[in-house]
Amino acid sequence: MLLTDFLLARIIQRPLPLGLTLLTLGLSACNSDSGNTPTAPAQATAPTFVYDGQDHSWTGTAATGLTLLALDPGDNTLSNESWTAATNGWGPIEKDRSNGDKMAGDGRTLTVAGETHARGFGVHAGSSMTFTLGGKCTTLTAKVGLDDEVGDRGSVVFQVWNDTAIKLYDSGAVRGTDAAKGISVNVSGVQNLRLVVTDAGDGMDYDHADWASPILACSSVAPAPVAPAPVPPAAPTEITYSGPIVITKGGTYSGNWENTLHKPAVLIQTSEPVIIENSNIRSRGNLISGFANRLTVRNTRGYALNPNVAGKAAGRAVNAEEFLNLRVENSYFEGSTGIYARAFRGNAAAGDTIKILRNRFKNTDGRLSDGAGGYNGSHWVVQAILFNDVKRLPNVEIAWNEIINEPGKSRTEENINFYVSSGTPSSPFLIHNNYIQGAYGMSPSTDTTYAGGGILLGDGKVLNPLDSGYARVHDNQIVGTTNHGIAIAGGVDNQMYNNRVLSSGRMPNGQRLPAANVGLYVWDPTGAGKLSPATFANNRMDNNVVGWTRVAADGNTSNNPTWFPNCGLNTTTCVGNQNIGTVTLEMEKQEFTRWQDKLSARGVKVGP
Repeated sequence: MLLTDFLLARIIQRPLPLGLTLLTLGLSACNSDSGNTPTAPAQATAPTFVYDGQDHSWTGTAATGLTLLALDPGDNTLSNESWTAATNGWGPIEKDRSNGDKMAGDGRTLTVAGETHARGFGVHAGSSMTFTLGGKCTTLTAKVGLDDEVGDRGSVVFQVWNDTAIKLYDSGAVRGTDAAKGISVNVSGVQNLRLVVTDAGDGMDYDHADWASPILACSSVAPAPVAPAPVPPAAPTEITYSGPIVITKGGTYSGNWENTLHKPAVLIQTSEPVIIENSNIRSRGNLISGFANRLTVRNTRGYALNPNVAGKAAGRAVNAEEFLNLRVENSYFEGSTGIYARAFRGNAAAGDTIKILRNRFKNTDGRLSDGAGGYNGSHWVVQAILFNDVKRLPNVEIAWNEIINEPGKSRTEENINFYVSSGTPSSPFLIHNNYIQGAYGMSPSTDTTYAGGGILLGDGKVLNPLDSGYARVHDNQIVGTTNHGIAIAGGVDNQMYNNRVLSSGRMPNGQRLPAANVGLYVWDPTGAGKLSPATFANNRMDNNVVGWTRVAADGNTSNNPTWFPNCGLNTTTCVGNQNIGTVTLEMEKQEFTRWQDKLSARGVKVGP
């Protein structure tokens, strides 16, 4: 926690001085021809595309709901049809043209290995298109490959998915030197068809991909459903839990454990490596707890219960005190007070570190129990992920996590917070590609002050510049986190860039959030920048996409994307941040769709 809830919200919600004007994004041209749109359908030489490290991704618009395509019996050219959802890694998807640069309509004739195509889609790695077929079609045919506008550069993977997350086709790596691949995919019975292009795992540069001459073979009506083959009875959904477990020896453990008291369900009392996998855990205290442990948690589900002890909050998902090594991956935690890592005591030179990857967190909850199954109106300050006194630790990564909070069922401060913690100059903390939705106070419809938000760097004051900072926060999506989206409040060499930060100023049910405040802020509240040596210095809040809307009691809206009182202090920069204006609840919903498409395009599985 940066300050008390009241003080932080009170200070940040002051009217902005006129001098603190919005810095709008001056995007560098991807095309070196000074932005001139090519007019010829093809040229003898490929243009130069400048990948400037900024976010030029794109999300298409579509009518609300899924609209069935007006498909005729026989062959249908897919580029004549409308998608129901679409995203692209660089500029808009182009119909019947190559991807081109970042502007609409700047593509060329679709051309793969010298073969031109009048119909199709020009896309860029990181793309996804969804079409609603209604089960009326049988086959998708197309030719796929890298467009000649990038020469022999680029490498992508083409994929076709159905609406039950089953992959129907995977091209493997396709490179700029390859000829077009002909595909024929069985889409019988598919309701919603998704075409995906990923970056083949080696970066997105020059990944201009073509779905050339895509044809859907369809019938006039959807085929009659086929009765499913008999299957064995499903296993019981009710989990039978055993009591708590105390682990005193290293090894791999799987089971279903619970503690009905305000104590850990899994207590680890060994420094030998322990793996907990394929397990279900629930408790009125900490789910997993230990001191001086080497712990891996994977493919595990954890549920924190109301402690039923007056004045106590739910337990931690993982409580790691003076830990030696910590890895948590592909797990699910609900109702907990998050992952708490305090004071690293391992051997970083031997590879000990922290990895928190591909997990789902739901309703991080610091509300205090009334001892009778309810809550007493007070709370503890908790986070989904909190580092406390984790200093000078290399190789840390927090990535591809999904964190969602619901009003009235959660009470979190920042979702991710680093208190008196740091990476190293050569190996900063990497916090990337996370999706965070929601941060709410005890009574979000009436609270006018609340300090919670998305991600906070530099919490706490230090005297040594190596003890706070050295973090990279990029390519995250932050949605509706009330007080702030992302923020820098201290530290050295903290960088937040290429993030998407949005809030409509409303709860999902449409009620206003009176405490809604600001999307991005950079502020030195403790005066660390005036120390010698300074411990607020050389920070960066650059090139983020932000829209932060506040809704007044009378329904009028205003936007407050940034507050930068300490940009410029000790070479700290705040440039290139793009204000997208008023944000709506529909835009927030689209951001979650964007996250799901991103996971599919990258082939990332989140949770157990």
